Amino acid sequence: MDEIELQPLRITGSWNVEWNLFYEVDPSKETMHYLDSSSLLHLNNYSLMRAINLDFRPENDINGYFNLRVINLTKNVNSRTHKISFDADWDNLYFELKSKSRIKIVKEIERLVREIPPFKG
Repeated sequence: MDEIELQPLRITGSWNVEWNLFYEVDPSKETMHYLDSSSLLHLNNYSLMRAINLDFRPENDINGYFNLRVINLTKNVNSRTHKISFDADWDNLYFELKSKSRIKIVKEIERLVREIPPFKG
């Protein structure tokens, strides 16, 4: 079997790739090990206060689906250390798409990174 490449994505410059395990594979018995991570892709955009997360649910299930979510972020400043951290609101998503189609997910990620509005929390 040829080496599987990461899924090509057109990501605009203001997005940070936290991790990328999103390979150019569709679910099959031979490729499920590429879809067994708790998160396949995670992007952050601190100027928009949004994150994009992709996983495959249920893990290791050939009948599963890609789950794409846009998470609102909240900035926290530690008053003592002045360190900045960001909290993700996983309970109140901005957007969610579940699909068995990798190509549909790719198109949606590429649309979101271009068009998503800032979170005004």
